[in-house]
Amino acid sequence: MVMLSLLMRTECVLAQDPGPINTERPSFSSSPLALTTGLWQIESGYVYTRNVGSNSSKEQTLPNALLRFGFHPRFELQLNWAGYSRMTSQGSSTSGLKDASLGVKWQIIADDAPFVAAVFAGVTLPVGDKEFTSDDYDPEFAVFWTYSGVLEWFGTAKLTESGTKYKLENALGINFSLAQDTGAYVEYKGTFPEGQGPAHDLNFGVTWLLSNDLQVDLNGALGLNKRASDFTLGTGIAYRF
Repeated sequence: MVMLSLLMRTECVLAQDPGPINTERPSFSSSPLALTTGLWQIESGYVYTRNVGSNSSKEQTLPNALLRFGFHPRFELQLNWAGYSRMTSQGSSTSGLKDASLGVKWQIIADDAPFVAAVFAGVTLPVGDKEFTSDDYDPEFAVFWTYSGVLEWFGTAKLTESGTKYKLENALGINFSLAQDTGAYVEYKGTFPEGQGPAHDLNFGVTWLLSNDLQVDLNGALGLNKRASDFTLGTGIAYRF
C-alpha cells in the first residue's frame, strides 16, 4: 500500500509537470498550447523598425508585454500591451502609449497530437495616446496551429476589424533545433488590409532556453515588398511562474 501510494503521488507530479516553457514570442505566429492551469507567464521585449529611402522612418517600441494565465484545462487568458512607442519620420518625432488587448485562447486539440490547434478571440482596449489609439474596442479572431512531422511547421490566421475595415494576417513557418537548448525559426507573414495592397515579410529568430521556465530570444524581419517595413530587429524574454 505504501509503494502504491508513492507511485500514485509520483504519477500525479509527473502529470502536472508542464515541461519546458512554450512562448508566443518572438514569431508573429502564436503557440496553440495553453498554459497549465494555475500557471502565469510574462513575455516582453524591445522592437526596432526601420524604413529607408524617400519615406525614411524608424520606430522603437517596448515593453511589448504579454501576460498569460492558465485558468482552466486548455483555456488561457491573455493581456497584451505593446507599451511605449517612439516614431521618427523625416525629422519629426511622435511618441506615446499604444492600445492594449484582452483575449482568451482555447486549445481544441491535445498536446500529444501531431497536429495541435487553438482558437483565439479578443478585443482591443483603447488606452493609448491620441496618435496611437483606434479609440474603439476592435474585435479580433485567430486560429493558431503546429504540425510535428519530418519538420516542425507552425502558422496563424488572424482577422481584425477597425472601424468598418477588416485586416487579414496570416503566417507560415518552420522551427529548427540548433542545439539541445537552442532553437531557430523562419516564417513568412502576409498582411492584407481591406482597401489596400498587401505587405509581405520574412521573419526569423533564435531562442535560448536558460531553464524550463526562462527563455530569451533575438529576432528580426525583412520586408519583401514596398508596403512592408524594410527591416525589424528585436530581443526579448519570457518567464513562467
